[in-house]
Amino acid sequence: MGIPLFCLEILFGQFASRGPINIWEINLLFKGLGITLVILSAVVSIYYNIVVATAIYFMFASMQDPLPWETCGNEWNTCNCRTFDMNTTLPDPLMWYNKSGLDCILQITSFCCTMFISCMPSNTSCSNSVLEITDGIQTPGMVKWDITLCNLLAWIVICLALISGVKSMGKAGYFTALMPYVLLTILVVRGVTLKGASKGLDFYLNPDVSKLRDSKVWKQAAAQIFFSLSCCTGSLTAMSSYNKFNNNFISDSIVIPIINCMSSFFAGFAIFSVLGFMSYNTGISVDNVTTTGPGLTFVAYPEALAQMPVPQLWSVLFFFMVACLGMGTQFPSVETVLTGIQDEYPTLIKGRKRLVFRIGTCVLGFLLGIPQTTQGGFYLLEWCDIFIGWPLLLVGFFQVLAIVWIYGVKRFSEDVYLMIGQNSIAGIIFRSYFLWAITGAIPLLLLVILAYDIYDYTPITGPAYPEWSEALGWIFVFFIMVWVPAWYVGKLFLIYRHRKTSDSFWTILKKANQPTAKWGPRDPKNRTIPRYQLPRDEAELELRPDNSYDA
Repeated sequence: MGIPLFCLEILFGQFASRGPINIWEINLLFKGLGITLVILSAVVSIYYNIVVATAIYFMFASMQDPLPWETCGNEWNTCNCRTFDMNTTLPDPLMWYNKSGLDCILQITSFCCTMFISCMPSNTSCSNSVLEITDGIQTPGMVKWDITLCNLLAWIVICLALISGVKSMGKAGYFTALMPYVLLTILVVRGVTLKGASKGLDFYLNPDVSKLRDSKVWKQAAAQIFFSLSCCTGSLTAMSSYNKFNNNFISDSIVIPIINCMSSFFAGFAIFSVLGFMSYNTGISVDNVTTTGPGLTFVAYPEALAQMPVPQLWSVLFFFMVACLGMGTQFPSVETVLTGIQDEYPTLIKGRKRLVFRIGTCVLGFLLGIPQTTQGGFYLLEWCDIFIGWPLLLVGFFQVLAIVWIYGVKRFSEDVYLMIGQNSIAGIIFRSYFLWAITGAIPLLLLVILAYDIYDYTPITGPAYPEWSEALGWIFVFFIMVWVPAWYVGKLFLIYRHRKTSDSFWTILKKANQPTAKWGPRDPKNRTIPRYQLPRDEAELELRPDNSYDA
């Protein structure tokens, strides 16, 4: 599903050379979908930058000796903090107690102690020192100024990288794209040479195939591909709008997703070799030292690195790599917002206004992220992550509906062949695989996943998320998606109200779903088929003021 959807979005942007809002000259009734895409990118940029900021914080914290999460002697450690060189008092290695023994059980004011389960130093460091986490989303607490400053630093880097548009972003992108591979290779080489690494690699390379019968596994796998390729956020459309018109997007659609998957597979060797080393040192099975999400990045893996010789070096390298990867994701995500608005309001593209607009957008992004840098901000970040998936699925379906089915498969195919040629190898591959996948398989799969998500949905519960947070989550989803039907109905109503003929409503609806005269390749020299011919004066207005489509 990922490759065809990836292909659809990059060919769409490449063909029209427009941002995610302005590109809907293909069907003005769906312009609200472009607004939704920009809002999605903005939301993802704001909350994902907190993850980057946390990685930056850990990178600086890794320069201390000893590491803050290496020992239990810090003021933030709870009574049941336990390092792996302490003696256990129970045969089950998962039921550890602090050396203080009975004293720990008596100090029931600590949450961890009331659970009678020990905590790793990295766990208490992350919860009590880095986040100083509260008891739930209803208790935001105080602003964590260390995380806030790291968030500010991340936004400054983003602003500097995007200040000149895609050209400066491209230069920064070389570093954020290539450096993680260098660091990852170093971590893999070091990881596989550790004692016990084979235990982790065996766990990684020999999965439990019986779990393939669990539909949730397929759902999670689809979601991972969906997010890792940046589908349905507008980023692919915005970035590909700067491609040359005849760029071979078919090869891009095959090579990039494959590299993405192989990179994830390669990264697994760095992760599981170190977790195998941790398992070897502690006597705990690998499946009990692994975790998912932020817990793997900021708790389990740092704990394993702390047991290695020269832990500061490996921790700095690891978190610098995470920060680089995060920045590499942030650059196109923020640029999507900037490109979308600038294409809609061309006066923001040139001169001083361009500079003020780009800096102002980054400042606004930083300010909107402050609530997530509070002591309860982790819950808000997790809350966003839970509900953001629904708009992504809906956006994917509406994109296929508008770009392929309403626009027409025939016209859609003609546009593709105008870029890559009908009888070229790329054209044959498109016709043989991508066309049927985009027109049939993708919308069907999106509907199946969406239906299953609705059927299998479990409301967020627990003391950290009151009932009102569930309701607020759906209001959040509604705010993102409401632009699609609201714009469609509102625009159609205006067209019907100001009609100059006695055409029926259905006739007007059909005409309203047609592309405008401006739709087509942005550069007049590429408008070579009759339905894309424009008067000379109108065609000249189609070029981006900075001719950046050819960048």
